Amino acid sequence: MQKRIAILGSTGSIGKQALDVISQFPDDFYPAYLTINNNTRVLGEQIRRFRPKCVVLQDENCTHEIRREFGNTVEILVGNEGLEEIVQRSDVDIVVSALVGFAGLKSTIKAIEAGKKIALANKETLVVAGEIMMPLVEKHNVDLLPVDSEHSAIFQCLVGELPNKIDKIILTASGGPFRTKSKEELRNVTIEQALNHPNWKMGSFSGSRRTVSK
Repeated sequence: MQKRIAILGSTGSIGKQALDVISQFPDDFYPAYLTINNNTRVLGEQIRRFRPKCVVLQDENCTHEIRREFGNTVEILVGNEGLEEIVQRSDVDIVVSALVGFAGLKSTIKAIEAGKKIALANKETLVVAGEIMMPLVEKHNVDLLPVDSEHSAIFQCLVGELPNKIDKIILTASGGPFRTKSKEELRNVTIEQALNHPNWKMGSFSGSRRTVSK
């Protein structure tokens, strides 16, 4: 039976990769719900290609273009209310949570409370609210699957292993800005230096200038 997917953040890197995977298994998966912030150009391309049932735009000012072209063929919702509504709909089987930062927290919690399977690419939600989310995951018997970067790699390494066989897990951070630094050099690195990643544009949690904890 074809699984219906809601992709929160469909125009971002993870959202695009999810759609690429879905496109290879059209009989198994259908991206019924797509959500974006304001990238209407890419969303338009995705609507034409995948024919979703509904889209959600965070920025209401960007809805006019989508309504003009697709208003008769796709349901259009707006803002956080739209996000929270679609993740609870009965026809959603899997929610891909790929919104950036804190923005994905409330809708992910709503999806958990609705008993949806969660493919979590947004690590920040666990960082800021893991103590809230994990008891809900257990209470509602939800599958929470990490699908991005280090936490997915750890998950894949642990599949099939017994917990008592694991002594420790070491993350090397081999691609980060400090990979060639000595312990002495690491003592006084700054947030600005940490955000200056060689491969990725890193987001900042705070505008304050301070030294990273030793």
